[in-house]
Amino acid sequence: MNEAVQSIRKQIWHLSSPDGRLQVNVMLSDQGSLSYQVEINGTELIATSPLGIITDRMAFTEGLEFIGIASTEINESYSMPHGKMKHCVHQANEMALHFTKRTHALQVFFRAYDDAIAFRYQMPEEGYLQILSEPTGFALPQDRLINVWAQKFMECYERTYDHSMLELMEEDGYAMPMLFQIGNDGWMLLSEAGVYGSYCASHLKVSKKHPRLLELAFAPDQEGPNVTEGPFATPWRVAIIGDELSTIVESMAVFHLNPPSVIEDMSWIRPGRSAWSWYSDSASCRDQEKQLRFIDFAANMGWEYSLVDGGWDREESTVNVPELIEYAETKGVGIWLWSHFKGLKEEEMCRSKMRLWSSWGVKGVKVDFFDSDSQERIQVYDRIAEVALENQLMINYHGATKPSGEQRRWPHVMTREGIFGAEYWKNPLNEGPNAVHNCTVPFTRNVVGSMDYTPVTFTNLTRTGHCHQLALAVLFESAVQNFADSIEAYEQSAGKPFLQQVPTTWDQTLLLEGFPGRYVTMARRSGSDWFVGAICAASGRTACVNLDFLEDGVVYIAEIYEEVFDKLDHYRFKHATEITIRHETVTKKDSLLMKLRVNGGSVIRIVKASN
Repeated sequence: MNEAVQSIRKQIWHLSSPDGRLQVNVMLSDQGSLSYQVEINGTELIATSPLGIITDRMAFTEGLEFIGIASTEINESYSMPHGKMKHCVHQANEMALHFTKRTHALQVFFRAYDDAIAFRYQMPEEGYLQILSEPTGFALPQDRLINVWAQKFMECYERTYDHSMLELMEEDGYAMPMLFQIGNDGWMLLSEAGVYGSYCASHLKVSKKHPRLLELAFAPDQEGPNVTEGPFATPWRVAIIGDELSTIVESMAVFHLNPPSVIEDMSWIRPGRSAWSWYSDSASCRDQEKQLRFIDFAANMGWEYSLVDGGWDREESTVNVPELIEYAETKGVGIWLWSHFKGLKEEEMCRSKMRLWSSWGVKGVKVDFFDSDSQERIQVYDRIAEVALENQLMINYHGATKPSGEQRRWPHVMTREGIFGAEYWKNPLNEGPNAVHNCTVPFTRNVVGSMDYTPVTFTNLTRTGHCHQLALAVLFESAVQNFADSIEAYEQSAGKPFLQQVPTTWDQTLLLEGFPGRYVTMARRSGSDWFVGAICAASGRTACVNLDFLEDGVVYIAEIYEEVFDKLDHYRFKHATEITIRHETVTKKDSLLMKLRVNGGSVIRIVKASN
């Protein structure tokens, strides 16, 4: 499986995925410098790329001496209470390479999955340690056309993922995850996993010296080195790789690369849907009567929560949270509260507030305005997660960095923003997330963790159809889905029954068809029920839903929500606001064709006929 091969000029080690399709080759030059290369089906997908890390003890970029190798097979399973897949099978081959430079040790761990490769550095020595830089790179092949979908870096990750080519990317930094189409040979998503407070979060820079080389870079506001105690391991650097986009979308690799859950009793961790008054009426968060209305609405919709956003604790507010919670409990609705992260930044204040909110009966806290990837700020994330766990409070991070699979370790972290979401349509002077963006994030941001986009907005001009918006409830995964629009907008919509039925936890996720920025059709299963969402950007199209994912010999009823067409819609740029509902009897041998208008969409709920 894994072997060391000695050559005249360098040493080479090979690590293959369990199915043998992916292979990592790690090289040590005669100068003692490390590099790696990745192949899929024998074709190079990551060209020879640099490895290295510089600490206050030693620069591990050259002069390394190989000491030994250890190989491990990973084969385990675990379950998550939310996410795109409930039951997870974690299989990988791991190779640990041991080096020394003078008196200091370095270990480099590589893992090969059927759908990803990952690596990280480990310093086994004890004591104070500073990480000055991590001169690691990802080189793309020179001989193929490469499409890139990349987000210009900003601290809150609230930008679009723009289609470009490496040669045209001139920003100082780009956020992860970053998506690549490498010729006709495959797809790749670069990101990181297991980012905790011993390190900052990282982003990517396009090399000024070497064509098609992306260099790992620390957070721009990381003003000094990462400071920690050894033994120490960096976050994992991850490349999710596949022949098809479905491999990217369905991958659980970033979760596999995190520690197991620290929570044994998860009965208090309850995913669900939430009413949210801020989008339609910002002042409502300071108004007790308006919050009572949204609690009633959540109860009528069968939703589990109502979120009381920023302003509830201002002096002029009439909101009485304990009274709200007492009322909400009679309706079967849980209450979430908003907080600025600065109010929870210091440990003593964090413990005091969360203890108080928990005593009131608050179910979760939305913590906002982190706006930093620095080590210091990542430590605040960790502290809030740990104190929330002690008080059995769920968490939603906003103004936040990207996720890195930490939901496996801390499943009470239900979702986070880190996404250019629906709130941008609230200001009529803003250009909010359009159909192209909505057709891109299922292949980028949402791959690596839940995202609180706050979907399904009908009242503002989003330049998308109402069925397009309805489909986002399926396409965008979030353990707590905060539906953004007003009570009146949902009450008047023909899509209301679908919003009452759609869950937020999934046993299975399948990408049926799609291309970034153009269209996406996805199926998700909850129990025995299936939910299908399809959207497109620009010109309309016909989505094809092959139902071969259904059970053999079972008859289903498909409830189909679709847009209304008229005879001029084949050329008129007009967004559909009307929704019709029809029912069909189907089996796994059938296919459904769904006509989508300009920037349109459609959704389907599929249940067993016996139900």
